[in-house]
Amino acid sequence: MSAPFLLAVCRRPGAIADDEISFLDQHTGLAPGRGLDVINLLDDGCPEPGALELGTWAGVLITGSPLSLTGPLSPDPAHERLRERVLALSLRLVQEDVPTLGLCFGLQSIVLALGGSLRDDVGEELQAPVMTLTEAGAADPLTAALAPSFRAYVGHSQSVTGLPGGGVVLATGTRCPIQMGRWGRNVYGTQFHPEITTAGMRVRIDAYGDAYYPAHERAAVIERCDAADVRPANRVVSSFVQRYRGRTRS
Repeated sequence: MSAPFLLAVCRRPGAIADDEISFLDQHTGLAPGRGLDVINLLDDGCPEPGALELGTWAGVLITGSPLSLTGPLSPDPAHERLRERVLALSLRLVQEDVPTLGLCFGLQSIVLALGGSLRDDVGEELQAPVMTLTEAGAADPLTAALAPSFRAYVGHSQSVTGLPGGGVVLATGTRCPIQMGRWGRNVYGTQFHPEITTAGMRVRIDAYGDAYYPAHERAAVIERCDAADVRPANRVVSSFVQRYRGRTRS
């Protein structure tokens, strides 16, 4: 029997969490109860990472999050619990080379779990800059089918300073130099958001208000985001699922 995928959610329920599930359904055919198991790392009843049987799943996706991995705690009482859980899970995934795709916050959690650090000087507002594959990215089985350069949505205040633990850079950006990396054979992380479509970016623009852009620039943000074709970036997620779909439970 084919194993399901696991979605490790790192945000509270709401429009963005719903859009992440909708994206997976539309682009990969995965949905809760249909090839997708979902846990929310903020929930009281979420199993601790050390207790998870990772061989249960064909692969793991770690979502983005509005919560910080390094800054002061937010008013959300589960913030510290999220930090501890996502770092512990990320470390296990790398150590066991479990097929993984960490999305923005997910990439950052992998880097921190391996002893790396984050930087505050190359954050990016909501937009779709150009990503460029490195030589390793052009040869990697997950990204080799992409064009040498492609557009992808971003929105982050912090970025990784490097890829510790033998990580390999697969894609770079003009402002943010590390946009995608890989550890071992099967653990991937992106600073950009391959799970966001044009419609999904509208959801985030509505949700984030002036957190990632000045409120008076809303119309300009919508215009620049709507103008970008991010469909090649979206295929990173569908390619990940296609590559590992069909793995059996161990």
